[in-house]
Amino acid sequence: MKDILIKAGGYADKAVNVVCTFLIAVMTCIVLLQVSTRFLPVKNPSWTEELSRYIMIYIAYIGASIGIREWTNVGVDFVLNRLSKVGKFVVNAVIRIAILVFWCVVIYLSVKIFPKTGMRQYSASMKFPIFYAQLAIVIGAVLSIIQSVIQVITYMIGGVKNA
Repeated sequence: MKDILIKAGGYADKAVNVVCTFLIAVMTCIVLLQVSTRFLPVKNPSWTEELSRYIMIYIAYIGASIGIREWTNVGVDFVLNRLSKVGKFVVNAVIRIAILVFWCVVIYLSVKIFPKTGMRQYSASMKFPIFYAQLAIVIGAVLSIIQSVIQVITYMIGGVKNA
């Protein structure tokens, strides 16, 4: 079971890496367009700053699942180092479960609140519903929940490193 979960998480991780790499390339091109038009005698497009900001939001939320998969979150371990082996196991399990609960709360609030506000508000320069920008949080939360569930299960059966 551990191998199946790790393999499934790996597939999701590869897809997220491809999407994030593509989005970084697109964002780089947009920012280069914005910067280069400042020095040319052409009108600076008003949509470039806003679109690059929304792409960065997507990269951050979608990329959060990579951090959970690789377990590269920031941690202070001087307290953990003073605990017994069982204490370390319990604290690390609680940390993983707390991260899972956090992402579940994020997805719950996102699904509850965003449809009410996101379709009524529009972006300033591009004039599309803010819901599409808010969708980054939902997608990132779903991916993070998947990786968190894999982290919790594999940690409980002894398959991943400590925090």
